[in-house]
Amino acid sequence: MTLKLIAEHEIGYNVSELAQVRDRFLEWNDESSFTLAEDLIRKGTGGELTLAFCGHFSAGKSSMINALCGKKVLPSGPVPTSANVVTIRSGEPRALIHRSAADSGEPLTVTIDELAEYCKEGREYSAIEVWDNVPLLGEAGVLMDTPGVDSTDDGHRLATHSALHMADIVFYVMDYNHVQSESNLMFAKSLSDWGKPLYLIVNQIDKHRDDELTLASYLNDVKKAFAQWKITYKGLLCTSLKVQDHPYNQWETLKSLIGELISHREPLLQYSVSCSIRHAADQHVEAYTRSHQEEKERLLEEMGGEKAAAALKARLQELEDQKLAEELLPEVVRSELRKEADTLLANANLTPADVRDLSLSFLESRKSGFKVGFLFSGGKTEEERRRRLEAFHHRLKEQTTAQIDWHLRTLFRKSVEQHTEWSANWESLMDAELPTVQEDMITRTVNPEATVSGEYVLNYNRELAEEIKGSYRRAVLALADRLMAVLTDASAVRLLELERQGAE
Repeated sequence: MTLKLIAEHEIGYNVSELAQVRDRFLEWNDESSFTLAEDLIRKGTGGELTLAFCGHFSAGKSSMINALCGKKVLPSGPVPTSANVVTIRSGEPRALIHRSAADSGEPLTVTIDELAEYCKEGREYSAIEVWDNVPLLGEAGVLMDTPGVDSTDDGHRLATHSALHMADIVFYVMDYNHVQSESNLMFAKSLSDWGKPLYLIVNQIDKHRDDELTLASYLNDVKKAFAQWKITYKGLLCTSLKVQDHPYNQWETLKSLIGELISHREPLLQYSVSCSIRHAADQHVEAYTRSHQEEKERLLEEMGGEKAAAALKARLQELEDQKLAEELLPEVVRSELRKEADTLLANANLTPADVRDLSLSFLESRKSGFKVGFLFSGGKTEEERRRRLEAFHHRLKEQTTAQIDWHLRTLFRKSVEQHTEWSANWESLMDAELPTVQEDMITRTVNPEATVSGEYVLNYNRELAEEIKGSYRRAVLALADRLMAVLTDASAVRLLELERQGAE
C-alpha cells in the first residue's frame, strides 16, 4: 500500500521555483498566500511528515491520536482555541501555546500538565504545539489534530483549511454509524479534490453486528457511496479503541502504515508541498475572478445580455443539480428502503400472549419424559407433539404475515412504483426473496433438558423472533440491491440525456 502510494506521488519541486511563486504573491498583494508560500518553503526543507486527523467531534479522532501516542497527550475534551489545531512531535515533554492575534506576545512554553490547565481557562490561542515521548513518530513524524468538521465556528473551519496546507497525509475518522452521512461525504470529497493522499478510518467497528449484516456487505456499501461521490482515497481501515481484540480491528495495521509513511517521507513531502502551492495559486485565481465579477456584470448589462446570461447560468445549474440527483438516486432509494424496513422490523410484535401460550405448550411437549396416556403411549405422544408443533407453527406464521410480511410487501411495491413500473417480475422476485417461517426455526433451538420456566419461554420466544426478523432483514437487503441495480441502469440513460442538454 505504501510503496504504491509513493510511486503515485513522486512529483518533486524546486525551492527556487517556490520562491518565485512566493514573490509573485507579494507583487499581487496577496499577503495570506505569500505567508503560506513561506511556510511551505520552510516545511519543504524541514523534512517532517505531517499526518492530519480530521473528523466529527464524536468520531473519536482525539482519542485515536492519544492511543497512537501510547499516552494521554491531548487534553480531555475539546481544546478551547479559536484555531483549535494541535500538532504533536516526539521529544522532551513540553507544550508551546501560540497566542491569538488579539493577544500579542511571545508563545508560552508550559509543561504537559500545565497545558490542560491553560485549556480550561477558555482563552483563545492560535495554535498549540506539543512534544512528548512518542516512539511511533520518531524524529520526523508529526501528528495533527484538527477541529471537528461539524464545528459551527468559522475560525475552526478556516483553521482546518489552513492546517491541511501543511498536512502531507490526511486520515479521515468516521463513526461506524454515520460513515455515509452527507457531511462526511461532502468533507471527504473536498479532501479528495485537494489531491493529497487520503485514508478513510471507520472507527468504533465494535458496533458492527454480523447477524444483521456481514462486514463485507457493509464495507461494499461504504465503497459504493464514496465511489458515487467520486471520492478518491488510498486505503480504508476499520478500528476500535474500545475492543482491542475485536476480529475486525485494524489498529496494528494503522500503526504500521504510519511507520511506513514516515520512513518513506521524502517523496510524499515533495508531492504535498506541490499540491499546497498549486492549491494556493488556484485560490488566488478564484479570488481574482470574484473581484472582477462586478465589472463583468456591468459589461454584460451594457451588451444587453444580462438576462440571457442569467437564464443560461440558471439552466446550466439546474442541469447540474438534476445530474447529481440522478447519480445519487439509486443509493438514496436503497438506503431509505432499508431504513424503513428496519423500523418496521423493530416494531413488529411476533410473540403476543396467545403465541407465547402455544409456544409453552409446544416446549412442554419437547421435554424429556413427556408422555400421553398409558396404553400405546408412543404413538399418542408423537401425535400430540406433532399437533402442538403445528398449532404453534400455524399461529406464528399468521402473526408474522400480519406483522411483517404484508407490510414489507407493501413497502417494497411502493418503493418500486415511485421510480419505475411494477410488473409480474417484481412480484416473482419478492416471492422468491421473502422467507417463510419454517418448522426447523421453531425446533432447532429447543433444549429438551431445560426447565420450562417463564423466563425460558420468554428467552426462547425472543430468540425465535430475532431469527425470523433476521431472515426478513437479509431478504430486504437483496431486494434493495436489486432495485438499486435497476434504478442505476435507468439513471444512466437519463444522465446521457442531461449531458446532451448541457452540451446544447
